[in-house]
Amino acid sequence: MPRALLTGASGRLGSVILEDLSDVWDIVPLSRRGGKGAVKCDILSHMDRETLPGRNFDIVVNTAAASSPSYCAARPAESWILNTMWPRALAEYCRGKAIQLIHFSTDLVYSGGTPPYSETSLAVPMSFYGWTKLIADILVQKADPDALIVRTSVLCGKTGSNRATFSEDLLSGRLNTVYVDCWRNHTPIHWLAGILPELVKRGESGLVIASGRYAQSRSAYAEALLKKHGKSTDHLVQEYMPPNIPSRLHLRGKYSTSLIY
Repeated sequence: MPRALLTGASGRLGSVILEDLSDVWDIVPLSRRGGKGAVKCDILSHMDRETLPGRNFDIVVNTAAASSPSYCAARPAESWILNTMWPRALAEYCRGKAIQLIHFSTDLVYSGGTPPYSETSLAVPMSFYGWTKLIADILVQKADPDALIVRTSVLCGKTGSNRATFSEDLLSGRLNTVYVDCWRNHTPIHWLAGILPELVKRGESGLVIASGRYAQSRSAYAEALLKKHGKSTDHLVQEYMPPNIPSRLHLRGKYSTSLIY
């Protein structure tokens, strides 16, 4: 069984990878605070970043990130370390050890003006968050040409994380304002985790897009999701999105699914 180091193991995607792939990979989870079987590794600590567990790994999966554009705008230095410097350091580490690196990126590296976006499309972010992720993608590819960079869209589905996905926020009623003009490829999080062993088996490297197959507006997705679960849509407040958010982020990448949550 391959041994995998998983960073960001307590986050949304990390917690699902840990839950779904533990019978496929021997996973060593890292999280900022440790606990629940995870090794403590605070990426904001220089000492922790320089000291990876002294074990041999076949795979490193990096899901650790500051993934909120507003959070990144408010804490640029911290976000730069988490989203840009850490992936580069991991890529250098993996290259030196001949370890397969899987690093996750985002569709917010695109401006939203010229869809659909594929692996060869020009990326021009509209937010500091997007720039931290795009520059990380470039640095990772430069440091480790064999690394796999997976760009995806809005994560949906049930997780064991304290951070809810878009669909969890909708179904719980925590979120009721949805944009009618913001189109995304809402992506089932368990599907995304589940394709990783196949990507490794195929020897994928470089940049791939993996997402939901069809782009929907936030409001259309919210209505479809609530109706599927037998919930009312009367409480939804439909608005136009604020400026500086990409509007038409239709993706047409190498891997996609028609599943919906």
